[in-house]
Amino acid sequence: MSNNLPKNPAPKNPQPPAASKPTDPKAPAPPKGPPPPAAPPLTVPPLFRRIDWVSFLVTTLLVFIGYWWTLAPDLTLEDCGELATGSFYAGVPHPPGYPVWTIYSWLFTLLPISNIAYRVALSSAVAGAISCGLVALMVSRGSSMMIEGIAELKNIERRWENGLCVVSGFVAGMLIGFNGFMWSQAVIVEVYTLSVLSLTGVLLCLLRWIYAPHQRRYLYLAFFWFGICFNNHQSLLVIALGLEVAVVAVSPKMGRDFLLWNVVIYILGEIGKSMGLISMLSDNGPLLGIYRVVGAGSLLGWLILLFTTRIRGIELLRDFLLMGSLGYLATLLSSITKFTTFFEFQTGLFVLFNMAGLCFIGAFIYTVMTTKKMGTEWIATLISGGAWLAGAAFYLYMPLASMSNPPLNWGYPRTVAGFYHAFTRGQYERIHPTFGQSNNPVQDIVRYVDQLGMYIGGAF
Repeated sequence: MSNNLPKNPAPKNPQPPAASKPTDPKAPAPPKGPPPPAAPPLTVPPLFRRIDWVSFLVTTLLVFIGYWWTLAPDLTLEDCGELATGSFYAGVPHPPGYPVWTIYSWLFTLLPISNIAYRVALSSAVAGAISCGLVALMVSRGSSMMIEGIAELKNIERRWENGLCVVSGFVAGMLIGFNGFMWSQAVIVEVYTLSVLSLTGVLLCLLRWIYAPHQRRYLYLAFFWFGICFNNHQSLLVIALGLEVAVVAVSPKMGRDFLLWNVVIYILGEIGKSMGLISMLSDNGPLLGIYRVVGAGSLLGWLILLFTTRIRGIELLRDFLLMGSLGYLATLLSSITKFTTFFEFQTGLFVLFNMAGLCFIGAFIYTVMTTKKMGTEWIATLISGGAWLAGAAFYLYMPLASMSNPPLNWGYPRTVAGFYHAFTRGQYERIHPTFGQSNNPVQDIVRYVDQLGMYIGGAF
């Protein structure tokens, strides 16, 4: 091909380069700071792979076979007879009543096999086996995530990675399933395996939300299962701290709002203690100390996140107006229902109170409209709290069941006093962390070490 191509002649009247247009002083300045985050993908691939579900199914099946093979054929000791009766009649067992467990185990009493105790024990075995399977599912997927995060293992063959994941999940599930305590409670009439199942449900939903934080429905499901945990065993309430730490790590702005509610609950608790409404804090020094440490830690964490998340003044005002509005509505409801008589015979003060409350609500609505483009983390916090209340609301089953007067109707929770007695575990001793029943810390440290040894010994 010839390179002697005609060249373009230069223009006779070359035009000068176009001058840049002067900037309009009224035009808005470009936004400062980092660019906004990219929009989340419309579709999210499944978190759990087929190999993870294989680990779940194999573990669940083998653990259940072990439980079924060693299942108690009839009544055993301790609470077995009482709980079996409560399950069969869908009644009210001993405090705190275990309403979710009662409904769950009652379904198994409908099976046309063996005796009632065997059927209820079978419900324990099913809950325990599924719990172990869910642990295997999460460990299998978590093992893959760890392999993906280690540079030396990124190029491992897929078949070896799958094998490692399946074995890891299977071993984790079997270790929990045939732990001495788990096994002993999964083959008799007891409530604990369902507690473990609800806890694994919380962890599963939380892991799914961490995988795709924009899909907040999984966070709401985690808090719903947390409410179920509170029904199954009130000691599981302490996992709230772990949930909030996870939220802070994934979404600091949302974690800031969670910690703010912690601070509000702490302040309300201190007010209730000073008014003599919360005897648990007044009569229990160690518990009060722990309560104050958690409250102070939440306040410190909230203050730190105020600066690290660069909250705007209008957002902070919105949060306080929200709390003021909720406080107004709660006080108004307690006054209407005669729970409090503060405004009785004080019509003028009651009118002023309502005017101030309506102003709070109006100002809150205005700030919501103003800040609707600044994030919706505060709404997610409220929905999470509502999801927890929905799970915890199963406690209302107890007064309903008590109204039918079943053979097992512990404490008659159809009355206010009976419900309070059952809900607060009235027949049991108070929680005494640190010092126990005595004031001798050395004695209780020895007791703690002894109990720890019993736990380790029972696990093997």
